[in-house]
Amino acid sequence: MKLSAHEKRSVAARLQAAGIPIPVEDHSATQPDLLVKSLRGSRVFDRKVGSECVLNVRISNNSYGKLKVDQLRGHLLEVDWLLTFQGDPKEHNSECKMYRMPSGRRLRRDSVLNHRLGGGFAPGRRMEGKLLAFSFDEKIPGDYPHGLSVPLEVILTDQYGREHPSIIEVLVDRTATMAKPQAFSRVGRGLNDGCPLEAPKFDYRAPSQHSVGNANPIESAEKPTEQMKRIIELLGRTDLDAMLAECTSARDEAGLNLEAEAK
Repeated sequence: MKLSAHEKRSVAARLQAAGIPIPVEDHSATQPDLLVKSLRGSRVFDRKVGSECVLNVRISNNSYGKLKVDQLRGHLLEVDWLLTFQGDPKEHNSECKMYRMPSGRRLRRDSVLNHRLGGGFAPGRRMEGKLLAFSFDEKIPGDYPHGLSVPLEVILTDQYGREHPSIIEVLVDRTATMAKPQAFSRVGRGLNDGCPLEAPKFDYRAPSQHSVGNANPIESAEKPTEQMKRIIELLGRTDLDAMLAECTSARDEAGLNLEAEAK
């Protein structure tokens, strides 16, 4: 099948972007005066509403005269999907030093090329940096999986109205819209299904009384009973001997009286 001139240029550009060498004559025929080459890190981000691109590129002037970029356009090569390139944030705030994309992604102004293209390219001059673009309406096609390298066409229009199209490779990034992995759930019933498991219960309370064999003699001695207290109190009395004698004589007298009555 014979390819058209545009298709040949697209194929050659994609081969170059993938690092595959092509014949010199074809290479020179496909190179525009303002050439855009993709560097590592170019991505197109899928969002819940729309999409956005961070293109890490090198732009070079291959002509013999100075060229300025008056207009910048871009789209996915295989679908009708137009991009809007962001304007210079300093147009609204002279002290702004950051580009802010619709997703909230921020990039330093000195690393972005969007506002630097109007200054012109001298013959043989190169610029490296990022081109920032977005689409509020168009989303990445559903059949483009995460991590896929897809062709994107960038068209630079110079001060003479000439268009300089270049095809670069970008990676699809669906991190923001990918479904979160679900927790694994066991299928089927196990041995303990239907029987609630309870944690074992242990009684950590200390016994209220010591056993007889384990009684503490020191503790027992420190806590004498009421009977022992009474005995100690009696032994300490000074009239204990008189009381014993009186009890003995009364007992003897009662014994004699019983003997007399018996006679």
